[in-house]
Amino acid sequence: MKTVFILVVVIAAIAAGGYFGLPVMIDSRTAALKSEVGELKQRLQKMEDNAKTAPLPPDADAGRIIGAVNALAAKTVAVENALAKDRAAIDAAVRDQTTAMENALKKQADALDRLGRETEAKLQKSVFSSFMAAVRGHVLKVKVELAAKNIGTAKNELELISETFEKAKASAGEEQKRIIDELLGTVKKIRAEVDADLPSAMNRVDILWHDMSRLLRDS
Repeated sequence: MKTVFILVVVIAAIAAGGYFGLPVMIDSRTAALKSEVGELKQRLQKMEDNAKTAPLPPDADAGRIIGAVNALAAKTVAVENALAKDRAAIDAAVRDQTTAMENALKKQADALDRLGRETEAKLQKSVFSSFMAAVRGHVLKVKVELAAKNIGTAKNELELISETFEKAKASAGEEQKRIIDELLGTVKKIRAEVDADLPSAMNRVDILWHDMSRLLRDS
């Protein structure tokens, strides 16, 4: 059970790490993108300020006006190209980061799922082993009570053995269930022989004890 407890703690730790760590990861990865967007805004604001502080004079001729318009158009195109390039880079970075996070989450989910299955198997095995330990204790009591000719007490112990075997089926594999059914048949025969043939019943108790070793090996 100590191993099962440790595994459960590990699952909880991994889940907590994923829950609290992902927001931090996302914030750190998006901080650079926010910085780039801020720089672009500053560049646009600077261009607008320059345009406001250097207007054309009222008596500017057509050549100067055309030159100014062309220069402004060139700057606009340059800014648009820079924005498009930066936007493409940002989009690519976001896609890469999203893919990386999705892959990391998938790996974490797979690891948790695998660990959960392993933990469940170990827990199931531990529960089954506890049932078998209880059965062996009852079998020993049956041997003692039959040797003392306490038939009524021995029958009660045999009933507890049958009940425990039935409960153990819930945490048993297919082969274990088959063996349990065989052992239940032996218990039934012991109960039938207790009153009519005590020596034979005691021999069957020894057989029951021996046959349980098959279950203990599998568990």
